[in-house]
Amino acid sequence: MAGTFKTAVTAALGTLAVPVMGFSGLGSIVALLALLFAHDYRTSGVFIFFVVASIICFLSIRLLQGIYKKSRNLVESINRQANLNFNVENLLGYPSPIFLVFDKKNKKLAVCNSSTGTFQIHQLSYLLAWHYEWKNRETMEFTGQFHQVGNTSINSPSFERGHKRMLFELVIELADETNPIMKFYMSEREAKQWCAKLNAIVNG
Repeated sequence: MAGTFKTAVTAALGTLAVPVMGFSGLGSIVALLALLFAHDYRTSGVFIFFVVASIICFLSIRLLQGIYKKSRNLVESINRQANLNFNVENLLGYPSPIFLVFDKKNKKLAVCNSSTGTFQIHQLSYLLAWHYEWKNRETMEFTGQFHQVGNTSINSPSFERGHKRMLFELVIELADETNPIMKFYMSEREAKQWCAKLNAIVNG
């Protein structure tokens, strides 16, 4: 029970750490530039914002580094124990504490949990299929044209409905009756890259 709770908390923090690091880092840079080059913004409020944003960014980086170090140490420990060659540079699922790692040479994969230090080793055939999915969000996009409003001389911009793909996730199908599906949220670019990597690992 404690391990499940620890894993869930670490997974949530790891998922939040990436966007938080990005926004806080950007905020600290903007605040620093304002302090250096904009005299009107050299206030205690901007300075405090810079300090807080920098601390949040630093803590986010340290959290991600800590999760990666634990994951890497676990994989290296598995390699020593089982005399295998799992690739520590390709952790499918990081920064989640639950991830997959692969040994192409020995045709093995391991399902790992860096929070609890547990793992399961399987043949590559344990991995049945993979693909990525996303959700569509409706948007209003400017068409680049204007139309006249009634009989007036006023021109109004024209918009049309569109769809934006977001919330990408890599879906892994496993030969496991209890937990046949694993999902990892990531960017579109990362999802496409992992599909290509898995194809090279399993079929290459």
